[in-house]
Amino acid sequence: MAGYFGTLCAILFFMISDSSLLARMRDRLADHQPTLLSLNKPRAGVLVPMVAGAEPALLLTVRASHLNSHPGDVAFPGGMWETSDADLQQTALRETDEELNIPPDRVSVLGPLSTGLSKTGVQVYPYVGVIEQLDGCRASPDEIESWFTVPWSFFATTEPELQPIRRHGIEFHLPHYHYERWHIWGLTAMILLELINLVEETDWPLPPFSQVTRPGRGG
Repeated sequence: MAGYFGTLCAILFFMISDSSLLARMRDRLADHQPTLLSLNKPRAGVLVPMVAGAEPALLLTVRASHLNSHPGDVAFPGGMWETSDADLQQTALRETDEELNIPPDRVSVLGPLSTGLSKTGVQVYPYVGVIEQLDGCRASPDEIESWFTVPWSFFATTEPELQPIRRHGIEFHLPHYHYERWHIWGLTAMILLELINLVEETDWPLPPFSQVTRPGRGG
């Protein structure tokens, strides 16, 4: 009987933890005013997918090794805007379906984060969404080598490694996380850091991309 009640309490704890984290994330994003870029540069949409469950987790992909752009890197699902997309949120959802077989009707979008700027000057528009379960999730070999999840608690309790860098004519810090065998860094980690700051009330430095006037400059 004691074992039964112990298990029940553990289940209830994780349910409360799950709902409170995602509710906090939803509330913070509802009040958030992201910095949106409008440069004369290509645009892409990405999904920042949170997976609901006993312990909420972040879903990430590993890009296929044969790709010309960022092969083997850890990334959010997403891609370039196409003329058939109504907006960049639709871009993010369409690409998530193409890459991971997760259709848009299984994603509850909570809101946008600030526009990121890739190394090559692509404007990247992130949207945070919740996926209830990952049944049927599978990587498209044309674009994705594999996918994995990271418990949110890892990011809530782990300090990023911050690498000073100068790019696009501005100075900022490039964050790095190491989780098991995966290296999460670059623009993926920069986007993630804004969400961590929002949810965990941290103050990690974010890149001032709104100051960029000439994207693509190294110095």
